[in-house]
Amino acid sequence: MSLPTLEAARTRLDEILARGTVNLGARADTERLMLMLTRSCELRCGYCFVEKSESAPVMPLATATRAVDLLMSSRRSKLELQLFGGEPTRSWDVLEAVLSHAFRHPELRGRRLELILTTNGIGLDEARVRVLERWPVMVLFSLDGDRAAHRRFRNAHLVSDDAAYRAVETSLALLKASRVSWFMNAVLPPSAGDEVVSRFEWAEKQGVPRLQINYAVGMAWSEAQSRSYLEGLEALLRSHHADSRGVQLFNWKSDCEPVILSDDLIVDVDGSVLHDGAIFLERAFPKLKATYRRGHLDGLTAFDPLRWDLRTLHDTLLSTYPEGSDERAILLGNILLGARVDLLIQGLSRELGRSPSRGARAGGKAV
Repeated sequence: MSLPTLEAARTRLDEILARGTVNLGARADTERLMLMLTRSCELRCGYCFVEKSESAPVMPLATATRAVDLLMSSRRSKLELQLFGGEPTRSWDVLEAVLSHAFRHPELRGRRLELILTTNGIGLDEARVRVLERWPVMVLFSLDGDRAAHRRFRNAHLVSDDAAYRAVETSLALLKASRVSWFMNAVLPPSAGDEVVSRFEWAEKQGVPRLQINYAVGMAWSEAQSRSYLEGLEALLRSHHADSRGVQLFNWKSDCEPVILSDDLIVDVDGSVLHDGAIFLERAFPKLKATYRRGHLDGLTAFDPLRWDLRTLHDTLLSTYPEGSDERAILLGNILLGARVDLLIQGLSRELGRSPSRGARAGGKAV
C-alpha cells in the first residue's frame, strides 16, 4: 500500500474527531487518570518536555489519595490509573500507598482497575519488583535500546551514564524473571525516525514480551522524517504479521492516535487537574498549562464531566497558539502525523485480513 498522504490525513482527522475520544475509542465504559507523583528524575531525555526538578515539591500522599478518590467517583465500569513523573519510583512510599489505597478502595465495588506504572527502570530493584508482583500492575518500561541508543537521547542527571544503563539492564533482567506484567515503550524523535525496525529487533533479542513504538510529540517532523518513520512502521508491521511468535506489538492497537490529542486527565503535584498535554508538553508549550486546566482537587467532586470531547481538545490545543506561529505548526504537524499512522495501521489491517483491534489500549505515551 502507498503511504498515507497529508490530504488523506486531514480527512481521517475529521473522522477521528467525530469519535469524541481518542484514547478510549470503542471502550466508552472506561475512565482514566494519571498522577504526577514527582518532578524528580535521574535522566534528562531529549524528547521529554516535562519540567523536571529535584527541588520541586513532590505530590503529598493526601493529594494522591484524593486524586484516586476523584477517579473512583466515576460511574464507568472500568477504571485506569497511571503513575507518572519525573520518575515515580523516586516517590516510592507514596507510590506504594497509592497501590493499596486504589485496589482496596470501597468505591471500586468490584469494578476492574488497571494500574500502569511508567518508569525508566533506574529506581527498580528486587524488593520493589516483589512489591509490584503483589498487585495487578502493568509496568510501562521506557527504553531506548542498547547502550549507544540510551546515551544518544537520555542524558544522565543524578547518576553517571554507566550507572544509569547498568540499572536499566538490571531492571530488564528482574522484570523478565518476575510475574509482573510489563512492556517496553520506545520513543523515536525525528532524527531517529528511521530506527523503527532496529528498535524492534533489539527488543526481540532481549526477550521483551510486549513493545510499543512511538514517535516523539512536541517536536517538528519534516516530511522526509515522517515518511521514514511511516516506511519503517509499515515494514515492521508486515514482518510482524508474517511472524508474530515473539514480541507482542502494541502498535497494531491504534486507538491512541493522534497521541498529541490525548484526552487523558492528569493531577499535578500541587493537586491541579489538567488534560495531560499541559504536563507532557510544558517546556515547549507552556501556555497549555492555562488552557488545558480543568480545576483543582479542592473544588472537584465528580470525575466524569471533566474530560473534554475530542473536538474541544483539538480546537483548544491549536487556538492556544496563533496562526503562523512555529508552535502551532508543530502541533498541527504532530496531529497529522498521528492521523497518517492511524491510516497506515487500519489500511494494513484490512489488507492483511487482521481483525480490528479497536478497544485495546497500550498506554503508549511518547514519554
